[in-house]
Amino acid sequence: MSSPTPFPPVLRRILLPLGTFCAFLLIWQWASNAFDVPVYLLPSPIDIWIGGVKLGPVLWTHTLETLRTILIGFACACAVGIPLGVLVAVNRTVSEAVYPLIVFLNAIPIIAIAPILVVIFGTDMTTRLIIVTLTCFFPIMVATASGIMETPAEMLDLSKVAGASRLTEIFSVRLPYAIPFIFSGLRIGVTVAVIGAVVAEFVNADKGLGYLVTSATAQFAIPTATACVVVLALLSVALYEAVNWTHKLFFNWSVRHDDKP
Repeated sequence: MSSPTPFPPVLRRILLPLGTFCAFLLIWQWASNAFDVPVYLLPSPIDIWIGGVKLGPVLWTHTLETLRTILIGFACACAVGIPLGVLVAVNRTVSEAVYPLIVFLNAIPIIAIAPILVVIFGTDMTTRLIIVTLTCFFPIMVATASGIMETPAEMLDLSKVAGASRLTEIFSVRLPYAIPFIFSGLRIGVTVAVIGAVVAEFVNADKGLGYLVTSATAQFAIPTATACVVVLALLSVALYEAVNWTHKLFFNWSVRHDDKP
């Protein structure tokens, strides 16, 4: 008799996490019912679902507003972080002059300076974009610099033998080699961008999921606030997978074989 055909890897990657998540929701719902946990302390999955449904189209509108802030801020972080990462990696003077300052700025908790940024830049979209950019800029820059510096010496020697200029070496050798590193930074950056957007909306917004969380919590509508948090988590996962998809679609040659489905 032939052995049973195992699940394809792609199907396993979908079914196993989905089954675990469903089991987690069932246990959560059972515990809420069995121990009669008050809704204002920890709403059950059904309570959270009802709270989200009550918002209706409002939830969709605020989700789009938060997504817009995330995407624009993330794009700004990429536009600054990737070129600066390259510059820090290939120019020792820039690295010694700029990198310590960047590390110092990254060490400042963004939630601590968010109110100060509101005072400096006002209450419009600009402040929220600055907060998101500052939140996700550092991992993108560090990942880019790491990838550039990890380029094997033999590849650099070969480019020199071929007569490549410094600029050609960066674009033809160093950057292609750094692609997996850069996308690792982008995956981290896009998830922390969600955190930055929420922090920005906590201190400076009249719309967005962060604003909904604060307003719902102030009214003790905990299921509604938790529903917004769930949407934020789903948004973070979707953006993470979107970066993965972009990597495999446009730079499939740089994806390791054990990372492919």
